[in-house]
Amino acid sequence: MNFKIDKFLLEIENLFIIILISFLISDKIKLFLTSYFVCYLFIFFHELSHVFFASIFGEKVKRIKISIAGMCVTFNNTDDLNIIKRIIIYIAGPLSNMILAIIFYNIRFVFEINIFLAILNLMPIYPLDGYNILKIVFEYFKKDTFLEKFQLFFMLLLFLISIIVLLKTFNPSLVIFFVYIMLIKYVTKNHIK
Repeated sequence: MNFKIDKFLLEIENLFIIILISFLISDKIKLFLTSYFVCYLFIFFHELSHVFFASIFGEKVKRIKISIAGMCVTFNNTDDLNIIKRIIIYIAGPLSNMILAIIFYNIRFVFEINIFLAILNLMPIYPLDGYNILKIVFEYFKKDTFLEKFQLFFMLLLFLISIIVLLKTFNPSLVIFFVYIMLIKYVTKNHIK
């Protein structure tokens, strides 16, 4: 579902709406999905910090996409900003998760979710923040050819870690995330060059 709000587009994945409605009307599903929505709350704060710093630098939100895998905010044109401001916008998300981890240090579940989100988002794999930060740095130093090599290495690393987590804990979350990232990369391959 798409909504035009003010001057930006809000996209909400249909599957996310179904999951949200199920969560609201079923106690059994609510029990099962509570940790998912707690995690989603921290993803929301992560994206909100990107929006906060971009708005400080005069950037406007172009699109907010809400899906079962998370949220993604796209801005009109951050290319006009200097390298430091662009990096601050992208690093703001992982830093917000680190700050939340420190604030909720005594609540292990919340602490671990935020550390995980910070580390995961710093991986240089498209469309994560780490990829965007490295892209800015490599473009600045005219070394963009290294970006794909970095990305390939970290994609392999994420794949190996996700398989190890699956085999040790029987938790398929990282495998699902890896497949989701691969699908995004495949679908948008013409947009990231």
